Amino acid sequence: MIRAARLPFVLLFALALLQPGPAPAQSRTPLTVWVGGPSVRWRPEVRMNGVLGDRALRDALHNGLPLRFHCRVELWLKAEPFDQLVGVQEISRALLRAPLGEGYTLEDGRVQRRYSTLQAAERALQGALAPTLHPRTGGRHYYLVRLNVETLSLDELDELRRWLRGEARPSEAGAQPRGVERGVRRILVRLLGLPSRRYEARTPIFRVG
Repeated sequence: MIRAARLPFVLLFALALLQPGPAPAQSRTPLTVWVGGPSVRWRPEVRMNGVLGDRALRDALHNGLPLRFHCRVELWLKAEPFDQLVGVQEISRALLRAPLGEGYTLEDGRVQRRYSTLQAAERALQGALAPTLHPRTGGRHYYLVRLNVETLSLDELDELRRWLRGEARPSEAGAQPRGVERGVRRILVRLLGLPSRRYEARTPIFRVG
């Protein structure tokens, strides 16, 4: 369960994020994906189009809340009577503001890299989320890409770091299950209006071979 002492801290950030402001621009699709040619083995090219231009996400980041970016890329084979899922790649990164506002940190659970500006951090995030999945057989294929952006608590950031390192911390005897505790925290985050975003994009069907 969330400790009572943490609630004022969370509420403070929630109130800051709930201040009215202009809606994010809708001139561009936040997530696009297309297929590279045979020279790159038909890998998908995934592009975030100003996702951090979303004011709610940017304000959460500037108020000290980490953002988790989770990209799931699925490779499908067009077949009859049902399409077949033939490959999956998942990539996660955490982005947070450095202490005292001195730049931004992008990490994968093992390595932390510091960037002086949000624009530089976003470019690095774009490269980090580049998939390497590609078809291994001939046929008609397409990619389906989902990008989830979530506001994390600091405890959830620690859990993400452990998961990315391949570590699994078992629940202590008599303690509340970690999944339930995490679910309660996320429900609170949603009730407080802290932002999360989900984007999806799909390529046209392409033929290999």
